[in-house]
Amino acid sequence: MKYNWAIIGHEKQLTRIEADIESGNLAHAYVLAGTDSVGKFSIAKKMAGILQCENDFCHKCAACLQVRSGNHLDTMEFADDGESIKIEQVRNIIDRLSMTGQSRYKIVLIENMERMTLEAANSFLKILEEPPTRTIFIMTTDDIRRLLSTVISRVRVIKFSSLPVSYLIEKLHELYPEKEVEAIKHASLLSLGKTGKAVDLIEQPEMLASYTKAYFDVQNFLERKNITDRFSYVAELDEDETQRAIFSFLEIMTHVVRTKLLEGGIEKERGMVILSKAAEAGKLIRKNVNVKLVLENLMLQL
Repeated sequence: MKYNWAIIGHEKQLTRIEADIESGNLAHAYVLAGTDSVGKFSIAKKMAGILQCENDFCHKCAACLQVRSGNHLDTMEFADDGESIKIEQVRNIIDRLSMTGQSRYKIVLIENMERMTLEAANSFLKILEEPPTRTIFIMTTDDIRRLLSTVISRVRVIKFSSLPVSYLIEKLHELYPEKEVEAIKHASLLSLGKTGKAVDLIEQPEMLASYTKAYFDVQNFLERKNITDRFSYVAELDEDETQRAIFSFLEIMTHVVRTKLLEGGIEKERGMVILSKAAEAGKLIRKNVNVKLVLENLMLQL
C-alpha cells in the first residue's frame, strides 16, 4: 500500500480507500461499518490525514499533526463520548461547513453515528443530500442496522470485521516482541479478533486481568448453578456507569458459548437459548431497560 496506515490487518479495505483517493473517485460520504474495536475510527482519522496532508501523509507536517490531535480547523471530529448526537450539534456542523475553508477539504469525522437522535439524523440527511463542494464525511458505526436507510443510500459503505486470532497473534508478536507469549495469546483470544481491543489488552495489564477473570467467571456460571454468586456478579457489573464492562461480559459469554457449541461442550438447545438471551439483554440495556433486572434474568437462564 502507498500510505503508512499503521493498522493491523484490513488490507482489503485500506486498498479500496487508497484506490478511491488515487483515482479521484472519492465519495462525498463514507460509513466504515462493522464490529466495535477493530480500528474503524483510527482508519477514519488517518484517511482524513491523508486527504489534508500535501506531502503524501508524511505524519510530520502541521496538517498531519493537527488532524491526529483533533485540532485541525477544517476537520471536525466527533469522537464517541457516550452521549447522543443532538440536532444542535448537527446544525453547528452545517454552520461550520458554510464558512470559507483554508485546506484541501472540509472533513467531518463522526464516531458511532448511530448515536444521532432521529431529529438529528433527519437534519443531517439534508446536508448529505446536498453537501458543499470539497466536503467529505467519514463516519463509523458498530451497527449499520441502526442507521436510517435514507442515510445508507447516500454514502459509500466499507465493511470491517474481526480478524482470525492466529493472524492477530502473529502481528502482535511483531509489534510487541518484548511481551510474553502467553500474554499475547490471552490478549488475542480475549479480544475476539478485534485489533483495537487486543492492543488495549496488551498495553493495559489490569484490563487483561479483568477480561481473563470475566472469561473464567462465564465458564464457572455455565458449569455451576450458584444463583447467589451470579446475582452478586450482576451487582458488581451494575456499578459500571459506562456499561463497558457489561457489554464486554455479554460479548465474552457469547464467545464462550459459541465455542462450546462448536466443540460439543454444551447441549445445543441450552446453548442456543443462552445466545438468544444474551443478544436480547444487550438490546434491552441499550434501550435503557433496568440493567440489574435484565442481567438477573439472563443469569436465571444459564
